[in-house]
Amino acid sequence: MKETLNSPIEPAVGPPLEHEALLTLARKVEGAARDGDRQHLQMATAHLREALVHHLDAERRILVELSSEDSRRVLQGQRNLLALLGDLTAAARRPDLAPCDGIAQRLVAQLSLQADDERVNVARFLASGGT
Repeated sequence: MKETLNSPIEPAVGPPLEHEALLTLARKVEGAARDGDRQHLQMATAHLREALVHHLDAERRILVELSSEDSRRVLQGQRNLLALLGDLTAAARRPDLAPCDGIAQRLVAQLSLQADDERVNVARFLASGGT
């Protein structure tokens, strides 16, 4: 199942989490996957998905202001993150949790790269006089 920004997820309350907090959640997912703790993995993955979708929704305003090339790259990275979360959610439902560890590791790596890319693009946007 691929996640989208319009997925039927409970709306998050409060401000969206920053990149470092999202990475902390992703590392918790990774730990649960490594430990083979299905219940914790499923709960942590759902929490990360909710927080990430809330974060991505909040970023939409800035993305429309970026150059089309930068915007496309950032949006593709966001789609990749949602796809990995979908893959992890599906894998966590299977009897064998072994693939979850690798997916969770890729998720943490991709989220880290995405956070860096977004920071660079937002800083460039703000430096050019964007608000």
